[in-house]
Amino acid sequence: MPRFRLVFLVCSLLIAPTCLRAAEDTVILADGVAIKVLFFQPQETVTPPLAVLVSGGSNNEFMARAQFWLGKELVERGWAVAVPISPQGRTYFIDSPGLFPEIIASLHNSHSLKRGKTLLVGISSGGSAALAIAAQQPEHYLGVVATPGRLYDEEKLQSLNGLPIYLRIGEKDNFRWNNKLGSTVDFLHSAGANVDAAIVPDARHIFPLDWENLEEWLEKAQLP
Repeated sequence: MPRFRLVFLVCSLLIAPTCLRAAEDTVILADGVAIKVLFFQPQETVTPPLAVLVSGGSNNEFMARAQFWLGKELVERGWAVAVPISPQGRTYFIDSPGLFPEIIASLHNSHSLKRGKTLLVGISSGGSAALAIAAQQPEHYLGVVATPGRLYDEEKLQSLNGLPIYLRIGEKDNFRWNNKLGSTVDFLHSAGANVDAAIVPDARHIFPLDWENLEEWLEKAQLP
C-alpha cells in the first residue's frame, strides 16, 4: 500500500468513531453556483465564533468528513465549524478565494454566530489551501491554523498586515514539508504575517496537536 494511502487510512480509522452530526447548508453564490456546506454547532455556546475548515485531497464530502477531527476539537471548545464542499475539485476555492467571504456572509445570515472575522483551518493540503486563500484576501480572516501546510505560490502573497498564522509541521513529515518550513516562514514574515511556526518533534505528516499551546494562540488571535 502506498505511504500516503496508509496515512489516510490510519487517520480515517481514528476519526470514524468521533464524528459529529452536521447540518447541511446550501449557499447560492452570486454567480448561481450552489455550494454545500457542512455546519457544526457547539452545544453550549449561543453565539460561537466561526471557523471554516478547508478539507484536503479532492476537497469533496468524503474527505471533509474523514478529516474532521480538527473541526471536532474546535467544536468541543466552543467554535462553530463550517466545511464548504468543492463542486469542482481541490483547487476550486484556491482559484476563487473571493467565494469564501460570500459563504461566510451567508452563514452569518442563517446562523447565530459571533460577529467579526473568521478563522481558517486545515490539515495537509487543506492547511496549504487555507494559507493560499487567506494570503489572497487577508482582511477577511481572523487567522490561519495549518497543521501542516505549505505555500503553493509565493508570488500570490498580498500584504498580510499582521495576519496571525499558526503553522506546525512534523519533524519526520512523509512529504518532507519540514525541509521548507524556514523558507515558508521567511516568505510569510516578508509579507507582514504574524507567524507562530514550529517543528513537531518525531511527528510525521499527520499528528496530534498540542491543544494547550494552540488554545493560547487562539485566545491571542481573538484579541482586538
